[in-house]
Amino acid sequence: MPQINLYRKINSEYMDKRHASVSIDSPVLSYCDIDGEKIEAQVEKNEEGAIEVNKLLPDWFPNGCDLEYHQEFHIGNPSAFFGNRSVTDKENKIGLAVHVSSRTSMFQETIPLDYEIEDTPQDIKLNFTKKFKRDELRGEVKIGFFFYLKSVKKIHQFQADRPGMTLSDGNFFETCLIVDGSGSAFPITETEIPCGPLWQMRKHWDDPCIDPFNASSVEVELNSIHPIFKQLVGSVDKNSGTGKALMESIIKQAIAMIIFEAVSEMNNTDGDSWNFDMAAKGSVLEIVGYWVDVYEIDIDNLSMINVFDSVQKNVVINNRKAE
Repeated sequence: MPQINLYRKINSEYMDKRHASVSIDSPVLSYCDIDGEKIEAQVEKNEEGAIEVNKLLPDWFPNGCDLEYHQEFHIGNPSAFFGNRSVTDKENKIGLAVHVSSRTSMFQETIPLDYEIEDTPQDIKLNFTKKFKRDELRGEVKIGFFFYLKSVKKIHQFQADRPGMTLSDGNFFETCLIVDGSGSAFPITETEIPCGPLWQMRKHWDDPCIDPFNASSVEVELNSIHPIFKQLVGSVDKNSGTGKALMESIIKQAIAMIIFEAVSEMNNTDGDSWNFDMAAKGSVLEIVGYWVDVYEIDIDNLSMINVFDSVQKNVVINNRKAE
């Protein structure tokens, strides 16, 4: 069903019609290597919607270095947004903010940029820089920019009337960082199972060496009608709490189960002749190899208990070791 706006909002059609002359530079990702040298790369225009970080920065990896995201926005004619028949009055001010969220990394935040857009015909440039800490990112990170009403002195009919109200009709720019390569976002799905467990892992792959690491091959299935489901998924925007601790525990248990199942199958099929280099790009086995290497998971004396102990000790969730 189409959304009905109760007050005027900014979208691409509005910006073109009012000659706002808004331009958006492609994001730039960067990090400092072990020698302190800054390595950076600008995203190609045709890849802005989904940015594979390891494709853009092949030598960066999540637990090795911080990752910096930088982007610039230019508004050639800010006056296009102001007036009694525009989105807000000439006496008011507009802000720009960004929403950053990731279920797989278990965080979300809304960051207002330190700028005020005023009624002026002069070009203005707005910069956004966000530094993600080492070990903070996993899977997919969504980034969306939007305009909002920053301050109000005067209002007219069909205009937002309270500070903080969104002035964008959807995000005016959005992208998704794919942190560990294509298809690597942790496959979490939801279902409804009356009287069922809070979660369960479902294995669908036929060959971990070639089947992709996504919900078609393996999934952590959350029961959305379980009594504590809302507490669990509502924890992603908090730094602590029972729900967050439980989600961390679920992910660690799932990682251990996936590692054990995939390695066991390879041992049973190929004995001692296999290695992780055999894995197809984006496959279950490639992701398992990444976990084993980066988190130093012990698979020599393979048992579910040994794998889980290694995961519990070494896997970092959201920049924090489990205690």
